[in-house]
Amino acid sequence: MKALLLIFLALVPIVAQSAKHHPEPGILRDFASFDPEEKLAFLLEMPKGADLDEAISGSVYAESMIPWAAKKGLCLDHSLALSLPPCSNKEPPVKSALSDPDLYQKLLDAWSMRNAEDRAHFREAFGKFELAQQGMTGAMLAEMRSRAARAHVLYMEIAVSPDEHAALALGKRLGWDHHFHNTLENLDNNGLPRLVSSSLEEMKLAESEEDRQLGCGGPNADPGCSVKSSYLYAVSGNAPPGAVFAQLAAGFEIASTKGSNFSGILLDGYEEDSTTDFALQMKMIDFLRSVHPGVHVAVNAGELTTKLVPPEELSFHVNDAVILGHAERIGQGADIMHEAKGLMGTLSAKKILIDICPSRLHTVLGTKQDPLSLYERHGVPVSISGCDAGVLRSELAREYLMTALQNNLGYADLKRMARNSLQYAFMPGKSLWRDATKFIPVNACRRGLSRLKASPNCLKYLKENEKAALQWQLEAEFRDFEKRH
Repeated sequence: MKALLLIFLALVPIVAQSAKHHPEPGILRDFASFDPEEKLAFLLEMPKGADLDEAISGSVYAESMIPWAAKKGLCLDHSLALSLPPCSNKEPPVKSALSDPDLYQKLLDAWSMRNAEDRAHFREAFGKFELAQQGMTGAMLAEMRSRAARAHVLYMEIAVSPDEHAALALGKRLGWDHHFHNTLENLDNNGLPRLVSSSLEEMKLAESEEDRQLGCGGPNADPGCSVKSSYLYAVSGNAPPGAVFAQLAAGFEIASTKGSNFSGILLDGYEEDSTTDFALQMKMIDFLRSVHPGVHVAVNAGELTTKLVPPEELSFHVNDAVILGHAERIGQGADIMHEAKGLMGTLSAKKILIDICPSRLHTVLGTKQDPLSLYERHGVPVSISGCDAGVLRSELAREYLMTALQNNLGYADLKRMARNSLQYAFMPGKSLWRDATKFIPVNACRRGLSRLKASPNCLKYLKENEKAALQWQLEAEFRDFEKRH
């Protein structure tokens, strides 16, 4: 089980009373004057709140997966993709790479974007190392949480398929009859409840292994033990309708199970491969949300350009995700200028978070620009994520740096995005902020700026609201960080 969030509220400095509280002018001026290397050093130490929509499959570095594959006795085919034993001269064992530096380096290149920039390489990399990840969820979670702690992240939402694609396979086998109720009933009658139960058991085992590897509860516990995390059920949109529906049904059921650490679902995939089915997928989410209304929805949408699809197919993905699919967060949203007129106003009014990963946009779309400034001008909240960090050979601080350099952002802008990441996380409890645009605290915590202890009313509020407590901790970390700079 996840380690409990330790917040020593009585010792934590009080947060700002109103929007008038800003970082000291010195830190704003200094950050603006830094060269890129100095900014990176600064950002490596900066508190970052949450890292959202982190897909587990792309977040682990190849250096970890090569030993896993070697221990499993897996082989390498001509493309350096993993294959099952027996190995041969044409398909040598992966373990040979551990004593062959040239082969080892070639594997790092084949399984990541280390020396590549093209979209095709990015897509192919995931299939090459997939066998290494099977049965390694606990180790993968441990690596992600440990790295998150070093990045000064307090909370993660990790997208994972705990059934290792069993729901997808079930959906392919049963198919799609164009009727939501009938298809769901067919799934229920053919093993979906057992799949959900076994998935939750598998996650408990993975979490136990994760805690074991991190040494949680012991004298030498890894800092990752203090990073709080929850999960999103990862749904691949690049599958036939029956398979997509089965994954969604499994995800909604898992997230609505009492005691589950899943808060929602994340629909991901290469949209150019599923544009004809996208509206149907959103209707599937709409139906399942009526069955499980408490489940949160995140959708990676609008990750398209005219290099990938005709202009008319750029015009509806973000809109459909929000209007039909009830998405509360959108990943990337790069094609927003082609979307429906008035959508920006809807995103702003509904406070739909746009979670941007610059490195992914550069790799998947081949663009050096992101839509962040456009969203911000329209009052749409934005955060930065470190998605697919292992494949992209990146880290969260570098994503912040890339965002700052591309958009000429200052420290106050990046701090706002870090706060947004917790404000729009799928966490239980109310927010610390009465006004999350200006970051004005709720009435219970509005007083006490001159004191170093929370008032009794504020202390009670923080104990009752997990999100507010974590936001309080972030404010304390910002204050300590800003004092050092």
